[in-house]
This record gives sequence, C-alpha cells and structure tokens, in this order.
Amino acid sequence: MENPKKEQQYRDGRFDVTLYVNGNIVCRRNFSIENYIEHSMESSEFRDALGQMVKLIDDDLKSKSRVYQWYFYNPDDPEYVSELVSPLIDPWECTFKLEINDRKRPVISRIWDGYAYPKAIREKVDINNKYVKTVSKDGEVTVVDKETFFSDPNARYSFDQYVLKAMIMDKGDVAMKIIEMITNECSANGSTHDTIDDYTMIESWGKDANGNDVVYNYNIKAYNRKLEKEWEKWLSKNRKG
Repeated sequence: MENPKKEQQYRDGRFDVTLYVNGNIVCRRNFSIENYIEHSMESSEFRDALGQMVKLIDDDLKSKSRVYQWYFYNPDDPEYVSELVSPLIDPWECTFKLEINDRKRPVISRIWDGYAYPKAIREKVDINNKYVKTVSKDGEVTVVDKETFFSDPNARYSFDQYVLKAMIMDKGDVAMKIIEMITNECSANGSTHDTIDDYTMIESWGKDANGNDVVYNYNIKAYNRKLEKEWEKWLSKNRKG
C-alpha cells in the first residue's frame, strides 16, 4: 500500500542573495517574498537599503578583525608582526560583492574593497555565524551548531576554537538579517511601503549643459518602454508615403 503522505517537494524561492569574495561564492541564500511589490528593488529606497546590508557585513567583519587582533597580538611573533607592519594589499586585490537576483537574474549589487581586513578574516568569511566545523585526524569533517559545540563548560577547546567562539557567539545570522531587510523593504506586508507608488523611481541629478534637469529612472523596464513609445511616435510622425 502506498504511503498516503506525499513527500513535500522543495521549491526554489524567486530570489537569491549572494556574497562573493574575488568572484567566489562564500554565502548564498534562496528565499521568497510574500506579496512582493514588483520593481521595488529598482527604487532609490532599495538602493539605500542595500547600503545598510553591506554595512551589516562590514561591521561583522570589522568586529571579527578586532577579536583576531586581540587574541593574536604578539609582538614577539615574527609572523604576526610581519602582517601588522607590512603594507596593505593593493586596492581591490580582495573584492567583496553583495548581489541580489530575481529569478536567477541580477537585479542590483554593491562591491567594496576588502583590503583592510586581516588575511585570516578575509580568507574565512562566514556571515552565518551559526556553525563550527571540525576536521578529525582521519580527515572527517563535522559541522555542529555553535550553541551545541560550546555548551560543555568542561570541554577543552583549541586556541583557534576559543578565538572562533569570541568571534561568533554574540553574533546573529547576518545573511538572515539581510533577507529580513529585503523582505521588509519590498513586501506589501512590510512596515514601509504598500504599492510601487510609495517608492522613489525617478530622481533629478542636477542640470545638463543646456540647463535642463538630468533625470534618472531607476525602473529600467519602464524607461525602455517610454523610449520605445517615443520612437514609435517619431516614426509615425515622420513616416512618408
């Protein structure tokens, strides 16, 4: 007899948020937005919200950088001293990018330079702040959530694990926080907007050489439709015969 309970099939959400370091994916989350307001990600408000999302990641990595320097500061360690006194890496040698996709197509992204983060931080980026990964002598990898891993007061942790504990135990899931910010900004169920009319889609950026307003339309599709209609109008007016 067949099991009457049908297995639930996983369905991808419409949206993805991805963090890249030098083109390599270090975090990707797929999600859905209930009552999504179409084109809201193309607004001036969402552009500003993206800046706040980048700041969340930057603050997370800066905090971990401070913890790293606190624990590893040792002026008698040649390797550590070398890292502190050596010139920073070249600008844009380590590039971070936060990208948001709609149906696998990029909608908006922001890049920033990671040259100022210590090497140990920029090479082990983890904005989830949820798990501890260990590798046994046999090479077996185990991943455990941080609360479970660090719950035993009598456990003997390695120095690196103590440092990791200091880095992540007081931090939440930054990726989830970013998804919450996106949802709040783009859903009619959020606390900021109800319809696309509540967003700033067109802004004036000064004057051109003739003194006319320079207008930028964030809704590219709407702008392209406007150009097409103007082109059709011009053709109709100037068509001969």
